[in-house]
Amino acid sequence: MVFLQRNRRNRDPEQEIRRILLELGAPDHLVGHPYVIRAIQLVISDRLYINSITFGLYPQLAVEFDTTPARVERAIRHLIEVTWARGDLDILEKYFGNTVSASRGKPTNGEFIARVANVVKGRVDRAA
Repeated sequence: MVFLQRNRRNRDPEQEIRRILLELGAPDHLVGHPYVIRAIQLVISDRLYINSITFGLYPQLAVEFDTTPARVERAIRHLIEVTWARGDLDILEKYFGNTVSASRGKPTNGEFIARVANVVKGRVDRAA
């Protein structure tokens, strides 16, 4: 029965995104939290967003959340910075491994969104 519940949970991309962000240690009280969730949903539904973050994804999020693209970008960047500063390094390594530049220490907004989107899509596809 637990297996069936887990499969059902994993079929909902939003719940899987929230679970991963929680596991990574991304604080859900930050303004960027809902932006990241929606950004990942958009990337999962249309991969073209990941190739046009500045002129496609941020403006789309700004319209949906009634703000500016610059504020969206900054809020997402802040969420990633806080997550990297406070998160469990073993968990961050598990998800991001060698996909993040060692010199920078944390992923860019696009790298973060793309990586979580890929993980969620893989899990949802496997659960289906």
